[in-house]
Amino acid sequence: MTESIVVTGYGMATPLGASSETTWKALMGGQKASRALKGQEWKAFDAPRAAQAMEVWVPQSLIRCDRSLQLGAVAAEEAWKMAGLYRVPPGQIGTTFSSSKGGVLSLLQVGLDPTVTWDFLAEFFPHACGLLLAHRFGFSGPALSVASACSTGLGSLAMGARMLEDVECDAVIAGSTEASIHPLIYAGFQNMRIITRKPEGSSPFDSTRDGFLMGEGSAALVLEREKSAKKRKAPILARVSGWALGADATAMLEMEPQGDSIVKVVERTLQKARLKPTEIGYINAHGTGTLLNDRVESKALNRIFGDTSAWVSSTKGATGHLLGAAGSVEAVLSIMALRTGELPDTRNLESPDPECRIRHVPRGGIKQKVGHVLSLSYGFGGQLGAVIFSRI
Repeated sequence: MTESIVVTGYGMATPLGASSETTWKALMGGQKASRALKGQEWKAFDAPRAAQAMEVWVPQSLIRCDRSLQLGAVAAEEAWKMAGLYRVPPGQIGTTFSSSKGGVLSLLQVGLDPTVTWDFLAEFFPHACGLLLAHRFGFSGPALSVASACSTGLGSLAMGARMLEDVECDAVIAGSTEASIHPLIYAGFQNMRIITRKPEGSSPFDSTRDGFLMGEGSAALVLEREKSAKKRKAPILARVSGWALGADATAMLEMEPQGDSIVKVVERTLQKARLKPTEIGYINAHGTGTLLNDRVESKALNRIFGDTSAWVSSTKGATGHLLGAAGSVEAVLSIMALRTGELPDTRNLESPDPECRIRHVPRGGIKQKVGHVLSLSYGFGGQLGAVIFSRI
């Protein structure tokens, strides 16, 4: 039997806070991250808004780094300290840390400027943050990069867990980062008609939903095999009971309308975790606030869990859609819900869409101890990911 994989540390840098604790307090306190985008470069847009990680303090040594690297390093350092990874030989620590768009802000900043004197390409590739973490902390274990659009975070987590199952290292920092709030990227999403026009931000599963709020952020999780974690007396925060990756090959921007692909990935995750649907207490849905995603996801979840079993919410209504960082941020939020016995609501959900027949967490959140939580992520092009965390 394969040895259990556990989480021994986590960290976040999000539009709601500069750490996991401040993010959680803001989330459960009802805060929202929507802010107006100001500056000459935004003049061509009609009331542009985004979710920016304004409170994150960046170390002096990273001031010249791309924004995505700065956020990733802040999140990883919190996770590293929480897990006490300084007690693990650096040669036995691997990384599966990536970004959907890499250092795109640096690339767009320099453009075709022939006077550029710094190696911005070193920060442009999706694997750049993983390499930064290896250099910053001295890790020399396996280093992988999983760039799969908005499911990048869960892809990184799944690959990290597999590395541990294959005994390629003793610990893995898994996660993702994203910082791409730029007029060019924003215009691309706007042209797809998937950016919300609501000043309060997106409203997942609501009958008036009209798109997502673009955001930035990062999260990191430290994964270890349970026996070795216990041996070094690391804080065991949750068990990674099951995970699965999949794909929906229907279309680049559309999903199979009945949610068949989502159902298959969730069923494989439940099978790996050896759990029944009725044992899942809370689901952190992908819930982008777009018309198609929320409808298809709700159909899939209803087919598996019905509308009276697991509580469901999308934290994107509060954090914004953090794109490549969404999966890892929402994984950490799911663990915190598991540990605190508090389930966050879906911000801005005022009038639930009748077609989204799921068990919505009531406004303000609820106190509910659960034994198992499920977190879901999907990306453009059909990449799918699911993970179940269980109480220790």
